[in-house]
Amino acid sequence: MLFEGLILHGGLNTLIVGGILLAIGFKIIKPILSIISLPFNLLSLGLFSIFITAFILFLITLIFPSIDVKPFTFYGISFWGIEIHKFYVSLLLSYCLISVTIYLITKVINWLFGK
Repeated sequence: MLFEGLILHGGLNTLIVGGILLAIGFKIIKPILSIISLPFNLLSLGLFSIFITAFILFLITLIFPSIDVKPFTFYGISFWGIEIHKFYVSLLLSYCLISVTIYLITKVINWLFGK
């Protein structure tokens, strides 16, 4: 499990419907919200797009209740002398972490199979 906060009920059917809804959200809702929030995107150097993706994910959880996002506790990690301590991930931060993960996976897929 990548995130404890992302809960999928229903298996493969939920993944397919969630992927279709996410693609529809990226093709229809994201361009509209990107134009509306252009000043915020310019001021934050594009980091506001994380909140746009989080909002699309929030809309998907409202439309399709088999996908659920919950707050969770990150229990920490120690890697090569770098230690991240235990902390609580709120609901908003959970949406933002999932949207950053979606962004990174999309960039890697576009890099591998893109033009």
